[in-house]
Amino acid sequence: MVGIIVTQEDVFHSDSRFIAMGIFKDDIDSFTLDQFNNDAENLKKDVISKGEFKGNFGDACLLHINNHKAVTKIFLVGLGKKKDFTHESARLLAGKVVQKVKELGSREFSLALMNELSNDFLSSLVEGLKLADYSFNKYKTDKIKNYQNEVENAFIIASDDNEGLEKIARQASIISDAVNFARDLGNLPPNDCSPSDLARFAAEAGNLPNVDVSVIEYDELRSRELNGIIAVGGGSNHLPKLITMEYFGTKDKEVRCLLVGKAVTFDTGGISLKPSEKMDEMKFDKCGGCNVIAIIKAIAELCLPINVVGIIPAVENMPSGSSYRPGDIIKMYNGKTVEVGNTDAEGRIILADALSYGVKTYSPAAIIDMATLTGASIIALGSNVAALLGNDPRLVDKLIYAANQSGEKLWQLPIFEEHEEQMKSSIADMKNIGGRSAGAITAAVFLSNFVDSTPWVHLDIAGTAWFQEGSSEKSYIPKGATGFGIRTMVRLLMEMSNSQA
Repeated sequence: MVGIIVTQEDVFHSDSRFIAMGIFKDDIDSFTLDQFNNDAENLKKDVISKGEFKGNFGDACLLHINNHKAVTKIFLVGLGKKKDFTHESARLLAGKVVQKVKELGSREFSLALMNELSNDFLSSLVEGLKLADYSFNKYKTDKIKNYQNEVENAFIIASDDNEGLEKIARQASIISDAVNFARDLGNLPPNDCSPSDLARFAAEAGNLPNVDVSVIEYDELRSRELNGIIAVGGGSNHLPKLITMEYFGTKDKEVRCLLVGKAVTFDTGGISLKPSEKMDEMKFDKCGGCNVIAIIKAIAELCLPINVVGIIPAVENMPSGSSYRPGDIIKMYNGKTVEVGNTDAEGRIILADALSYGVKTYSPAAIIDMATLTGASIIALGSNVAALLGNDPRLVDKLIYAANQSGEKLWQLPIFEEHEEQMKSSIADMKNIGGRSAGAITAAVFLSNFVDSTPWVHLDIAGTAWFQEGSSEKSYIPKGATGFGIRTMVRLLMEMSNSQA
């Protein structure tokens, strides 16, 4: 993985042989490369005069220069107009630079994308660099070929010597590495990521100060009457687990936030079997749980002064003689009964048990769950926006603000009485499906029955958890698992910890 080094030395003193330089369209007439040599300046003038480089956002031009003691390649990157340049712009262009560096086989490079680096823009650059550098090569047999273009170091050139820049870069690196860690877990095939495997990965990731990882095994699930998790996992040879990751960054015992992540390590739909087309993508049905593991890892490495608990119900949903069935009635952990209308609406059932267990055990101040829950959220919002629903406007607003800062798009959907009516059952307290209409909303209505009065937000990341049909191509978003939502969540927890301190 690429190492990030923030340096205040001038670009032309850098030892890197490849330098990427950003040019705003507004500054294209005044921009100069005289600091390198006349060859560089003349080449720049030539490509601009011929219209080959105009400074528009995303424009790129590689200059090969001679007679310089160190630099041999200057990669000009168009930043567009200053007024239009955003943190997302910085991520996208930093990612584009990494792609070019890897294409050329360079081991290190310097980046002078902006003259003035605020903390937020530096974070965005680091995120773009680290996230674009990601690749999933675990199952490639030609290791030499697949690792020959690995980038070792990126030198970010800062014009001022703000001592806080290194701290900001380190924080952004930790968060980005957590995203890439979650991508690694999400991309694992089901034969290498059973509920037991995921529990082991969580224990390894949680081997950090102030983190305690525990696993509730099958017999204890049954004795504690976590019947929803048992039911969904009942058709598989791989027994279900309930993974708990406790991070206590303060001496008090109050849990500021409970995170719950759906981890269906593979989802066939059970007895309500899915169509075979794209069923292979159901290895990504564990991404909510993978995200929670990565978030706990990140906040522990950041040493945030906050107490957070992550709960991951891990199951494999398979059809067999021991599977739960449409028509079954399940008595959930909190005592409420659920009529099963469709065994492919399994995520909400395991989340419900995990939510009510977390509320009873930890009495958290707030709850956020993340789940690849419904295809309906994709129909409503597409593959680039996650659905957000909740019962507390303040928590909703905080999460949306954090998402806007991170560049991860969320959209709040409403919950009305009519949606609650859809989930009522004539023979049990509720059904696990409410029909075709408003499917993303009715799934959240189901979950709302298991959080009591605790402030709660549900994130349906079914469209955003992996790169799929309709996903927008971005330089820092790879094929496969994306780690969507982790940067937003860590930013939110950082804000929570600041307010607590």
